[in-house]
Amino acid sequence: MSTPRSVGPIRLLLVEDHSMVAMALDSAFASVEDIELIGQATSIRQAVDDVGTHRPDVVLLDRRLPDGDGIAAISRLRDQAPGTRVLVFTGAADRDLSRRVADAGGAGVLLKAGLLTDLLDTIRRVAAGQTVFDIDSPG
Repeated sequence: MSTPRSVGPIRLLLVEDHSMVAMALDSAFASVEDIELIGQATSIRQAVDDVGTHRPDVVLLDRRLPDGDGIAAISRLRDQAPGTRVLVFTGAADRDLSRRVADAGGAGVLLKAGLLTDLLDTIRRVAAGQTVFDIDSPG
């Protein structure tokens, strides 16, 4: 069971090792009033430290990071801040990956090939306590 989210903007931690993707998302989030990007990490180790320090509402977690599989890190992130919800952001997903994310305590999976509006909507839904597993290929 997740802890109710505090009032105010959704506090988001982005965990993404591709600088172009991170910069584009940072720019996109800057114009969104109800989502506050409170930090960016480029590795699991940094993400675990940042979650413990900042206690975000949602972690947008890249699946593949330089120091390991993001899915394997979900339990470590949730140990640092049990109320934090983890949304895996990936280039490809299937039912097995979604099952692994759910089993690890993740709140969802979203494909990177989707629209920015879908990403924002999914972050809002996850912050509200819903689970979202987008495993269908676009188009």
